[in-house]
Amino acid sequence: MKSIAFGTLKGGTGKTTCCFNLAGALALNPDNRILLVDGDPQCNLTNDIGIDCSDMERNNIRTIFNNKKVEPSELILKRVLDKLPNVDIIPSNILLIKTEMELVSTAGREKLLANYFDRNKEFFSQYTHVIFDTNPNLGVINQNIFYFVESIILVSDVSLNAIQGAELFTFLWEENIEDLGIRNNIKALIINNFDKRINLAKDLQDYYLSEDDFKDILVETPIPGSVAMKDTSLNHSPIVVLQPTHQAASAVRKIVKELILREVF
Repeated sequence: MKSIAFGTLKGGTGKTTCCFNLAGALALNPDNRILLVDGDPQCNLTNDIGIDCSDMERNNIRTIFNNKKVEPSELILKRVLDKLPNVDIIPSNILLIKTEMELVSTAGREKLLANYFDRNKEFFSQYTHVIFDTNPNLGVINQNIFYFVESIILVSDVSLNAIQGAELFTFLWEENIEDLGIRNNIKALIINNFDKRINLAKDLQDYYLSEDDFKDILVETPIPGSVAMKDTSLNHSPIVVLQPTHQAASAVRKIVKELILREVF
């Protein structure tokens, strides 16, 4: 089982859209079985799937932290993507922000999620990939996710703020992993909403390639900016299904192949 999280410290980079669409491309291989986990109280990934996150009765990722004995099968919604029956999800809930505050004084709070997956590793071993979406911070919930996963994928758009966000994420997470006693698991950086007609786009690529923190993790293929990618959220369907011949769909498939070769996926 591969465990991956998408992260950023800048909102608006299209992180959730990347997460949703790359998972969809992975799911084109019927041998892959994907579990999406929405770790964002804004519930963007849950909404992209077409699930109402305001349902207070439904189990979700928050349940893991509030009820450590909950069975994994009680958390998961199955076959949530039309035409991709090998994708399941643990949805989020708008009250996850409340859990964030409740965990601040909990002993070993960064390892609660990892402990839960370890206790239930036989169940989760049915999945080839467990893919987490997060929100733009390094709060307790995200620390749990980033501590657990083998690989973190950063997502940048074409802006100076995105560079600062990637640099800050890398700096802060490197400080955290020293305290947590784990290796640096930031394995990839994807440039999203790329438009080669904009001078800053090429400058951004060159900058990442010149920096020691990023040159070895920058993904070769950027994702072009397009209305089609934004439509995937509205249509609750990844672009490889919605518009498989679109240039963005081609880019997404190339990225998946590269990340498989890198053993991130």
